[in-house]
Amino acid sequence: MRRKLNTVLSFAAALVFSSVALVQEAAALPTVSIELMDSNIVVGESFDVKIWTDGDGIGEDLLAFGFDVSSGSGAIFTYDSYTIESGFDDDSFGTINVAGSVFPGISDDDVLLATLSFTALAVGTDTLSVEGIFDGFFSGLYYADMSVFDISALQDITVEPVPEPATMLLFGTGIAGLAGNCWRKRKKNQA
Repeated sequence: MRRKLNTVLSFAAALVFSSVALVQEAAALPTVSIELMDSNIVVGESFDVKIWTDGDGIGEDLLAFGFDVSSGSGAIFTYDSYTIESGFDDDSFGTINVAGSVFPGISDDDVLLATLSFTALAVGTDTLSVEGIFDGFFSGLYYADMSVFDISALQDITVEPVPEPATMLLFGTGIAGLAGNCWRKRKKNQA
């Protein structure tokens, strides 16, 4: 009986430890995020977003990344260019693909991958998407232990109209200008 109890307890302990290991491994998956550098974007303005990965807990070096850039309709803002962050070689190709690699790898927890530049075209809200699904060369995040993870991040971007000065401020400035002009003419005529 005691032997059966020890076997059951050993099995239960092994199950608990393997479950903890699976939860820790699942929690260690890297994530990709989009950081909007300016949340007050107006029509005609250029703006940047930064693409970050947080590989906290991976314990391996990031060797390469790749993703495509897209927006929902493309009518609110346009994608202009990218800058691969220092430390990475630029392996990008095409017009919307952004890719980089580094050897030896980078083992930091928070790694800035690239900065993307856009121009606001019209008032409204659209979704910026960066996606790198593991199905091709430099799509996703590649780690030294040969792990490959999908990249998928979304960010809503709102473009506001160009602010116009208040009507009363314009009216007041015009009246002050006219009054100043009349005062100068009167002073000139008196002299």
